[in-house]
Amino acid sequence: MLESFEQTNTANKIISFHFTGKASEYFKIWIVNGLLTVLTLGIYSAWAKVRTNRYMYGNIYLDNEPFAYTAMPANILKGRLLALGFFIVYSLSGQYSHTLYIILTVSLLPIIPWVIVNSLRFRGKYTLYRNIPFIFKGDYLDGFKYFILIYIWVPLTLGVIIPYIYYKQKQYIINNFFFGTLPIQYKGKASTFYIAFIAATMITLLSAGLVLGIAAAFGSSGLFYVLKKYLENITSVDVSTIATIVGIYGLLIISLIIGSAFYKIFILNNVISSIYCGQSQLKCSMDYIKYTYIFLTNIVAILLSLGLATPWARIRYNKYFYSSISIALKDSLDEITSMDEKDIKSFAEELGGFLDLDIGF
Repeated sequence: MLESFEQTNTANKIISFHFTGKASEYFKIWIVNGLLTVLTLGIYSAWAKVRTNRYMYGNIYLDNEPFAYTAMPANILKGRLLALGFFIVYSLSGQYSHTLYIILTVSLLPIIPWVIVNSLRFRGKYTLYRNIPFIFKGDYLDGFKYFILIYIWVPLTLGVIIPYIYYKQKQYIINNFFFGTLPIQYKGKASTFYIAFIAATMITLLSAGLVLGIAAAFGSSGLFYVLKKYLENITSVDVSTIATIVGIYGLLIISLIIGSAFYKIFILNNVISSIYCGQSQLKCSMDYIKYTYIFLTNIVAILLSLGLATPWARIRYNKYFYSSISIALKDSLDEITSMDEKDIKSFAEELGGFLDLDIGF
């Protein structure tokens, strides 16, 4: 099922991830989840998430062993009800008490990093590989620093610091994860995020400029015609002119997608390839052109099918994504995963202030 091969240097063994999910199987889960969520006014959404994650995780294989998702729906439901209750009070306070509204708005600042840390711990705890969980040991103060406090610098640097913020957030999350007792490290550089941002911006602008240039060459003065008619309060606009404008805007959106696709692929390849689990290194080799093709055709399929192709699109993307990831093992996978269950439990129990809830805003 899983392709693996030895390099010429036998000390390193390259093992690829593999996704075995099928669109027909996931479609049944997806459609039932959607119907029951609507019929239960959203209550079933917690069970829907668990069913989806168990199917997705259970079809991710590494060395012929699947991952597993073991969270219980009740824990997710409690977290969602807690979040829903807060936002109901928050919304109503804006109508009846401005003082309470201000207090709740300010209280969101310290709450957000707590929610992030708590959710990361929850997801790690219930994500298993070979019956070993991923443990997140990040603390609240660092979470507050990298998800709230650091944004003070955005206006002071005119936004130049934003790629660095994304870098620090990735570093904080990855470096605080452990596979059992084995540390996971991110050894990437902040320059990666700046290169990705600058290159993606240039690609977007060049694509947009090309679209506008072609449109101008073929007589897209219809844009100015529509604006003129609008300003003159005349509603009789030629249908072909409207089609031209819609086409131009459609191409501009595609230009934006092309730029954002480059950013995503560049970041994914570099971030994942900079992650180490102990001495073993992950590798990601997603192709920009292939990803963009999959992304655009998935969007078209979803739109033409009125959303019914969503399961097919997700399975299609997952198959490509996981086939692009591998791990260069420095040690035997059996040695890495041969951890004492008591040691893992003791290691995990060092965490304090953890609610066993998935509170996702």
